[in-house]
Amino acid sequence: MTQPQAEMLDLYRAGLKTAADLFKTSLENAERLQNQQLVAIRTAIVEQAKTASELGSARTLDELLSAHSRLAGAQLERALGYWSELCQVAGQNQMAAIGQVQQQMSRMSETLAQAVTASAAGVKPPERKQEGRKAA
Repeated sequence: MTQPQAEMLDLYRAGLKTAADLFKTSLENAERLQNQQLVAIRTAIVEQAKTASELGSARTLDELLSAHSRLAGAQLERALGYWSELCQVAGQNQMAAIGQVQQQMSRMSETLAQAVTASAAGVKPPERKQEGRKAA
């Protein structure tokens, strides 16, 4: 295999590794979001049972309205907290993905610069160790 072909193969391999890493990160983030949603659902079920109990124990209209306003405020607070956490996790996920892309682009840029420099000088760049392969 000629040197340019080997370099292009290395770049292609690096690009595939980056895509696989991004896919893994995406799946991990989806799992984290799903776990957060599961916790929110379980909390909502517990709170719904408490709400039903409090509303069921009200004896007068004033007690019922008082319990209703307390519970509505608590539910609104939980909903806002949930959405706040969801946005925070989504932002963290994006930051992680952007960081991975930046790292890979930096590595690819260095590899290309080395290849261009070596090609311009007519010098073969240093061989990189390849995992799982033995030199012939």
